[in-house]
Amino acid sequence: MFKHNACYKFTLVILLTLLIPNHSFAAVKTLTCATTHYPPYTIFDQSNDRFTGLDMAIIDPVFKQLNYDVKIVNIPWSRLKKEIKKNTYDCYFSLAKLKDREQFLEYSNKPTHISRISIFYPENLQTTDLSGKKVGVYRGINFHQDILSFNGLRTSDFHELPSNEVLFQMLSLKRLDAVVTSKVVGKYILQNQYVDFKVEVLDIAEYKLPVYLAFKKGVIDINRVNTVLLKVINSLKPVPK
Repeated sequence: MFKHNACYKFTLVILLTLLIPNHSFAAVKTLTCATTHYPPYTIFDQSNDRFTGLDMAIIDPVFKQLNYDVKIVNIPWSRLKKEIKKNTYDCYFSLAKLKDREQFLEYSNKPTHISRISIFYPENLQTTDLSGKKVGVYRGINFHQDILSFNGLRTSDFHELPSNEVLFQMLSLKRLDAVVTSKVVGKYILQNQYVDFKVEVLDIAEYKLPVYLAFKKGVIDINRVNTVLLKVINSLKPVPK
C-alpha cells in the first residue's frame, strides 16, 4: 500500500511539473525596429521585404543571441527621425548619438559603424571649389552641415534627394556638380551601378561620425545588449573604410 501511494504521488508530481509553465525557458519576444535602405550597410530587398548588409551582419546575430525576433520596417530617413519622438518603434539603427534623441532612446555603447564622408564629383569638373555649384545630399542626413568650411560648400546650392541611388543618377546625368555622402556608400553605388562613370573622390578626413543601435527606453536591458554586441563585433572581420 505504501509503495502504491508513493508511486501515485511521484506520478502526480511529474504530471504537475509538465503542466506548470517553465519560466526558465523564456518565450521569444518580438521587437519592431526602423531603419532605411542605405547600402552597403542596410540593403532592402523589395522582393522578400528583408534587409541584408554590413550592419545586418551585426544586428541579426545580436538579436538572435538575445532571444528576440525582430520585424524591421523600411522608412525614409527623414521620416525615421520624426518617429523617434513619437516612440513609434522599439529600436532604430544606425543612429548618431544626439542630445535631443537621448531623452527618448538608450544607445549601445559600441557603434555599428563609423561614417566617413567624401565629396564625389566628375573628373571633368576640373575644380574642387564648389562655391555656387549644385551639390546633392541625402534628404534627412545632414553631413554637409558639418563641413561647410570645406571646398566652398558654404555657398553651394544644395539639393536634397530621397536616396543615394538618386544622387548618383543625377550626378551621372550632369544635373548635379557633386555629391556629399558616406565614403563607403558612395563607392559601393559607383562600383555596382556606374562602373564606367569617371568620378573623383575627395575624402573629408577630419569627419568621423559613429552610429549606434538605439532602443526606446525601457524596452530592453541595454547592458545585455552591450555585452552581446561587443561579442558579435569582435567576431567579425573589419568593415572597409
